[in-house]
Amino acid sequence: MKRLPDTEFTVMKGVWSFEDTVSTAELKEQLERERPWNMSALQTILSRLEEKGFVVSEKIGRNRFYKAVISEREYLADESRSFFSRLGRKKLSEFAAALWDSGDITESDIEELELFIKEKRGEK
Repeated sequence: MKRLPDTEFTVMKGVWSFEDTVSTAELKEQLERERPWNMSALQTILSRLEEKGFVVSEKIGRNRFYKAVISEREYLADESRSFFSRLGRKKLSEFAAALWDSGDITESDIEELELFIKEKRGEK
């Protein structure tokens, strides 16, 4: 799977925020909570994402609706594999320590991760 440029990733995050399909207008409204979007540019990006196989679209009446084909979790898993491969398979604990030192993760993030690990191990 190809890595998405930042703008395409931003649009995909918008698509992923909807449970099912999303119209171009609904997506534009969602994305504009962060910054203004030009409708033509958004349509171009969505066309690129469709060509890359990230979304499918369907035209109903005058509106085009988009649905993610690749889930956010699938994409992030692929990105993580690629990232750790570039790191030379360094220890995950070293990476987590670097995140902690940078201030990019919080105590709350650590607690969430602990719960995730316990769940995966079948612990309560």
